Amino acid sequence: MLRIRTFTCTAFTCTALAVLSGMALAACTTSTAATPAPQGITSIVVDSVPTESEAGLYVAQYEGYFRQQGLNVKIRPVTGGEAAIPDLQSGAAQLVEGNYVSFIIAQIQKRFNGHPADFEIVAAGSQIQPGTEALYVRRNSPYQTVAALAAHHASVGLNTPNDIGQLLLGSLYRNEGYSFFRNAKQVTPPQGFPAVLRMLGAGQVDAAWLPQPFGTMAQQMYGAEELADFDSGATESFPFTGVIGTAQWVKSNPEVVAAFARALLEGQQAADTRRAVAEQAMAKYTSLPSIIVGIMPFDAYPLSMDVPQLQRVPNEMFQFGLTEGLKEPYQITGMIYQPSQGESAAG
Repeated sequence: MLRIRTFTCTAFTCTALAVLSGMALAACTTSTAATPAPQGITSIVVDSVPTESEAGLYVAQYEGYFRQQGLNVKIRPVTGGEAAIPDLQSGAAQLVEGNYVSFIIAQIQKRFNGHPADFEIVAAGSQIQPGTEALYVRRNSPYQTVAALAAHHASVGLNTPNDIGQLLLGSLYRNEGYSFFRNAKQVTPPQGFPAVLRMLGAGQVDAAWLPQPFGTMAQQMYGAEELADFDSGATESFPFTGVIGTAQWVKSNPEVVAAFARALLEGQQAADTRRAVAEQAMAKYTSLPSIIVGIMPFDAYPLSMDVPQLQRVPNEMFQFGLTEGLKEPYQITGMIYQPSQGESAAG
């Protein structure tokens, strides 16, 4: 059933468009270093897509938990997990909070953009909740069901290729007896979700996968309608994001990783239990209007890495042919960071 929440306000629309422009520009930034830290403080750069999936990270920054652990963390926006992989490979970023799918694909292939790829997951980030990840269409769209989209090979906007969006949409289309890869035209603009949102509003795509806050922005700005919520079926409460680094950097910096994980754990707890703080952190670091953060749904923020739960990701990837060359699902334990005795990590 289509769901819609509308809000008509010219000032709001202008503010939201300004935020979108800022997010798109920030995601294309070439800045590569954190601000110089005081003596005794370690500086690191963490790439992150500016969505509510990363609220635990933003709360940890907002509440000063990283600084309390001796870390000066610069959070740099990116368009998607796959887009952040080159930053890890070059050392421009030390960690990324992003979707698991992009990194599992690179891990299986052992290379990305011609360079070696070997990653470890150091902490869980988020898992889907009702309303946080959904498929949207324009108001009065001729496509009122997922089956109608599939039957007409309609265009669907995603932030990047080789992303969790393909998995979510693959599961959704499969439930209707179709294949997303054969029955949809995938559109992945370089500017990521801000561009996907604008394209939906302009009618340049027939449907769009949008996480929060972009889903709420689509409804408020364009009267978009929610066609399907991904928090259902095989992807209900699905593991969405994790914090990932190169195996070389993670193993070479166990104390930094442990300090980061301790601070993130506090951020996760606060994001899960103190909605007002999560809203304040999101508003500060993404410049979102308060009306958006005040009504948008938030994910759940795990406090540990639950292996059976995380294994759901490669299992579903295998179903849709996203683990090319494998005859059985990839085992996620091969990517989970195992701190040495005495070290502390979130999971």
